Amino acid sequence: GRIRHRGAKNFTGAANFDNLRKFVLLSNATVSNNLKLSVKNPLSLIYVNKDDNSGIAYYNNNANLMVNWFGKMPGLNDSQLPELNFWSDNSQGKVTSGYNADAAAQPYRNKSSYDPCPNGWRVPSALVANLASPTYVDDIRVDFSPFGVRTNMSKNVFEANNYHKIKPTDIGTPSFMTNFKLYPNFGFDLSNAGGLNMGIFPGTGAIVLNAHQGQFTDQHQTTLWTATMARHFDTTPSVGARTLFLIPDKMQPDIPDSGYPDVKGRYWYFPLAGNSTTDAAGCRCIKDPLYVVNEYDFPTEYIVSETEYREGLNNPNTYQVVKNTSAFTVEIPVSKAFSVQSQLLNNKDILNSVNFNNLKANVLWTTNTGLVNNVTVINPSPASLDAISSSKIAVTINPNQSGNAVVTLHNGSITNPVYWSWHIWVTDTAIGSYNYTTELPITSVTNYVNYVPKADNVFQTEFMDRNLGATDAFPVVANPLTPTAAELAKIKASTGLHYQWGRKDPLPIFQYADDRTSYPVYLGNTANGVLTYTTLSAASYNDLAGNYIVPYNIYTNSANANVSAADKISDKVSKVLSYSVKNPLIYMIPSAFAPYNSSNPLYTNGTDWLANEPNLAPDRWGRGGKKSPFDPCPEGWRIPDLTGVMISTGQDFGFTPWYKKDKNAATSYSIITDYLGQRVRRSASASYTIGYMFNDSSYKTGNYPNSGSRGFRSVTANQTATGTYNFINYQYPGVWTAALNSNYIGRPVNILFDAASTANRMIAFHDNNDPYFGMSCRCVKIKYDAEGNEEGVIPKVQITSLPASKPSALLSKNDVQAIKEDKISFFPNPVKEELYIKTPDNREGYYYQIYNMSGQLVKSGKFENGKTNLSSLITGTYLLRINDSKEIVKIIKE
Repeated sequence: GRIRHRGAKNFTGAANFDNLRKFVLLSNATVSNNLKLSVKNPLSLIYVNKDDNSGIAYYNNNANLMVNWFGKMPGLNDSQLPELNFWSDNSQGKVTSGYNADAAAQPYRNKSSYDPCPNGWRVPSALVANLASPTYVDDIRVDFSPFGVRTNMSKNVFEANNYHKIKPTDIGTPSFMTNFKLYPNFGFDLSNAGGLNMGIFPGTGAIVLNAHQGQFTDQHQTTLWTATMARHFDTTPSVGARTLFLIPDKMQPDIPDSGYPDVKGRYWYFPLAGNSTTDAAGCRCIKDPLYVVNEYDFPTEYIVSETEYREGLNNPNTYQVVKNTSAFTVEIPVSKAFSVQSQLLNNKDILNSVNFNNLKANVLWTTNTGLVNNVTVINPSPASLDAISSSKIAVTINPNQSGNAVVTLHNGSITNPVYWSWHIWVTDTAIGSYNYTTELPITSVTNYVNYVPKADNVFQTEFMDRNLGATDAFPVVANPLTPTAAELAKIKASTGLHYQWGRKDPLPIFQYADDRTSYPVYLGNTANGVLTYTTLSAASYNDLAGNYIVPYNIYTNSANANVSAADKISDKVSKVLSYSVKNPLIYMIPSAFAPYNSSNPLYTNGTDWLANEPNLAPDRWGRGGKKSPFDPCPEGWRIPDLTGVMISTGQDFGFTPWYKKDKNAATSYSIITDYLGQRVRRSASASYTIGYMFNDSSYKTGNYPNSGSRGFRSVTANQTATGTYNFINYQYPGVWTAALNSNYIGRPVNILFDAASTANRMIAFHDNNDPYFGMSCRCVKIKYDAEGNEEGVIPKVQITSLPASKPSALLSKNDVQAIKEDKISFFPNPVKEELYIKTPDNREGYYYQIYNMSGQLVKSGKFENGKTNLSSLITGTYLLRINDSKEIVKIIKE
């Protein structure tokens, strides 16, 4: 079953990790017995108890000498236990005289059979096993640690000089300790420490039985084992091994440098630390210098896998284009349907050729019957699995039309199950953005990257200027009390669409943000590329006895997802995800709520559309990693992520890209006086809130329509859902993030507005939500590093200035004129479909932005395998920019 930390607030079908621990009586704790126990219980921590089982056993009844997890070895006294040499210590567990001399350094030995590293790698060893001098002073040379800097200074002198304390700058720091960089509360970057590359070290945490109640803790700290179990020169029992210990703890009150009295935290580096062998810590393998020459090279042998198909797995689910005066075609590769179905939805059968021999496409629904002229499949009968990459849905967009549509892929007939669906988003205006940095770090502090006094870190975010599905951005209203007719028209167009947390497909709101009048959508039926529509009214959709709002017990029954109690968790998840894929327009609601925690309401679990238990598939929208295959944002954008989801009272600074300096993220504040925003109301006579504008330079995060929410209730107040499923709640609109909250509670985090005319408040970190709620999404721009890898939300480099406050979407006039055509070349030009890139370094990692000749961004993406498909662009001349550089190339699309 599933194993969870003791702090979990849901143990349905799960066991507490603590319950796996094994406590062996001292008299039975021999190496032979305990090794066998460890092999049979690989997930269990092993401790040795006193024979009366009254507690942990200690050598000589000394609380500093906890008996090793592996117990005693007949024939060896307790000081000789390092000679067991489980991980092949260089010194083989033996001490030596003159241990700080160069000649005392021991060479590597053959890798141990107990070593946890893969073939060709091994756990690193210290160069001597000595623990201390004859006077019990730990004076081992720092450079005798595999994680040590290049100084032969002894550990005691090193620490007496406070060299282990990383200062805010390198002023007065010896050369071997320069360029230590750390990310407060996250980890260390030692890639240029002392001018040498030691690597990057994220927090690992540790489990120490006699600290923090023996639970996994201090995840921001790094503890890494070496192979060296150190020992004294005498018969003192040996109980510990050398470790690397790093502390990047900004919550501590220490002042590392008196010259910076406002810079606080504990930032320590211990290359020769030590931990009890009973502790649990991480390992960082090193290349084994001996595995080839000493002939113990055993490469991994892989089982021949069944057919794998991954083409297009990370292609977007939304294709955003700007309306045009001429008709144009959006081409959607269908390969994603087959990769997701086979890789993530447990449907390997889809790779059988009979399941892609007659591909069909349909417009499932649209907000505008004049939007799509026709929809067809290019290469509808691919001859092989590889040929699927040439199959595309071609959606022809009519001139001067905007709106939303969802197109679906089927095989054989559009009445057959949906393989996948895509959102076609045609906007009136080009997508713009707002660059917002939560606060400027103390720039004089160079070793603590982006240090700020309160927040966990600095966010630097490029917010989209509108919600997903909005055909226009919410305008800057001149008089928020009485918007003009033109402004109201833009507010209507800014309404956008709703999403259930973690789902890729939009749900129509059926009401506009400006006046809350209802609108229908239109259900498509495609025959030979020709479209006909029937109307789906708001009343029909919202009919609880109808076909579009479906309870969990119905959509999981044998006629639908066919979820059974005996199913594995992974099968339950894939079955319900498959149902959601096949039914993009269905609003999936619960049949029953998660039990209310009356003793501590804040620990009440969220009620999910995915399962009847919380917190499954918490990475549906890419939590803590790259953009998810289920992310609903268009190419180059994603649902915003957070840095943390564990809120501590009075310490909730940062966490979210909507954080404002010095404002507790999980506290409700006035939009007007605290966030310096403006409330926009409908009119003097109709005074309800239709949106908020945030245009003050201190918090320029964009403008937000009041698009309401569906299904909203207070989970922690145990509110009923009666009347919420078919009702748009205009008091509590919200915008999703990609994160669920902590402790397996399973409630998603959003920003939430209280739009009551007497309230006008906002919470930047709000987790009193159920995942089945329908709310808006506001995408953020994805950032990439020099190697083309998606970067996380923590800025890698020092932020030295705040961004310009104006929204960005257009190229400046100077940029448009600064066209370059050297260094990097593109062909063919003119281009019809595939555009290839040729670069001097021939590496991957080139991203592009394409603008029309007015400077509007019309497409962005990445060159994959040296090419990208531009078939969705209409005929004309464009400007192409690479990796946000100033160099621009003119291309012609045929």
